[in-house]
Amino acid sequence: MSHFYFVGQLILLAIFYFLLVKDVVKKKIILIGTSAGLLVLAIQYLFDPGMFSKFNLFEITITSLLVVFFALLHLYDMLTDKKEYYFITVGIIIYLLASTILFLVGNLTIGLSENLKFLSWTLNAVLVLINQLFILYEWKKSFYKKAALLV
Repeated sequence: MSHFYFVGQLILLAIFYFLLVKDVVKKKIILIGTSAGLLVLAIQYLFDPGMFSKFNLFEITITSLLVVFFALLHLYDMLTDKKEYYFITVGIIIYLLASTILFLVGNLTIGLSENLKFLSWTLNAVLVLINQLFILYEWKKSFYKKAALLV
């Protein structure tokens, strides 16, 4: 089931960043990157359907790094434009880079003690929480005051 999560995350965040970036070239990069990533994953699953029942590190790496790349494109745009969804973008970059590393290292922890395995998953949970706090801060900064003014 994690396959649907990672592919869904890629598609939804690609749409999010596609709508945010203004430059046509960057929009094409997002479209081509997303299409290429999905095509590579489809080919992988076509040739090895057994991967559906396995923990696919390649899928995690491809989908996460593509989203990080799209977020970096948006972050680059914000150097000269207004900072739209800045904290969400920073949270996504921090979370996806760190969690991708944790997932990649996760297979190495198979032979280690339960405490070390628990530590890596706890660290991932903390990263999720940090990401959610970035999103909450962005919501409060961008939308909370506007909603309060309407009442």
